[in-house]
Amino acid sequence: MDIGVWMARPALEEKLALRTSRNPEGTWNLRNWPSGFSKRGDNRLFVASDGAWIGYFKISGEALYNPRDSSAPYTLLFDTRTWTRIEPRPAQSFRGFTYDVPRLAETRIPEKTEKNGEGKEKGGKTTEEPAAKSENRQAKKEGTQL
Repeated sequence: MDIGVWMARPALEEKLALRTSRNPEGTWNLRNWPSGFSKRGDNRLFVASDGAWIGYFKISGEALYNPRDSSAPYTLLFDTRTWTRIEPRPAQSFRGFTYDVPRLAETRIPEKTEKNGEGKEKGGKTTEEPAAKSENRQAKKEGTQL
């Protein structure tokens, strides 16, 4: 499950600075619990800042709940060392969280051989970001055309 949040640049810099600290665990508070997190598997917290989606953290399998905090009782935990930059994609500022995040696809890296110089599939994989449809979905909601 992937979700996205909007982080102000100083907040993101604070999270990234934790990567070299003794405790690299970061937190993000939420008012509502993302329903998809009840499923097993990898969860990512995508970050938008300064008008663009710029990367993500892998979310821990554990979270915190504080019923006395009515404004944001849920806390996501993530290892700041898992920060992964992505090719910036346009994003409009929003509050809370969204499921409408950039999709990443796995592709194989062609490897040239010394023998023929042609591309050959290599076992390693990398991620590339295809054109996200989030801008089109947002434009449709607003009744505008991109």
